[in-house]
Amino acid sequence: MDDLNDSTDRPKRIPAHLDHLIVTVPELEEGVAEFERRTGVRAVAGGRHPGRGTANFLVALAPVGWTSGAHTYLEILGPDPEQERPQDGRLPLDAHLATGLTLQTWAIHPPAFAAKVAGANTDGVDFGEVMDMSRETTDGTLLEWRLTSRAPLPDKGTQPFLIDWLDSVHPAEANLPSVELLEFTIETPDVDATRRALETLGAGDAEVIEGPEHRLHARLRGPGGEIEF
Repeated sequence: MDDLNDSTDRPKRIPAHLDHLIVTVPELEEGVAEFERRTGVRAVAGGRHPGRGTANFLVALAPVGWTSGAHTYLEILGPDPEQERPQDGRLPLDAHLATGLTLQTWAIHPPAFAAKVAGANTDGVDFGEVMDMSRETTDGTLLEWRLTSRAPLPDKGTQPFLIDWLDSVHPAEANLPSVELLEFTIETPDVDATRRALETLGAGDAEVIEGPEHRLHARLRGPGGEIEF
């Protein structure tokens, strides 16, 4: 019988440097309630993104095949009812386009963030720009990080963005409620090009399959059931 904690099994399903998945919703409270109905797990408030019009709720992910202690989570992102939307009406990560629970994109935290950015520049992988970000948690703690950002999302969100949490405590360390991440797959009409880009960015172990369009697939399980995107 295969050992699920064997590192040789992990690349078949979940990228080793997966940081988090982002699910966008048109209305935060409704989206969080729907996620709870489907999985039996209630996401907890993460914080607001001042000036960007969004807030988030978080759930830890326990990827099948990983050992304990993985810093991986699910972010439910939507309009912040206590903020005005940006003047152009657009929200980060195209969250304004969501019509329900939508697996929008994903983030990785590869070692040597700056080196990966430089390598992407050299190899012609368009990641957008590097931005400094911050938000306050519900207890007033300031989180600061940097990430790559491009709009519209590259390859409809199937190309991950890179994130570096600097000296901040990783959100997954906040004793979050948890669901299992059973599967994570990238579908693309150009498997070779997608794999080259993922290798450059530091996610070459992601599972890539051929399909008619770019899209992400994930399957999660909580005590109340499974949800599939």
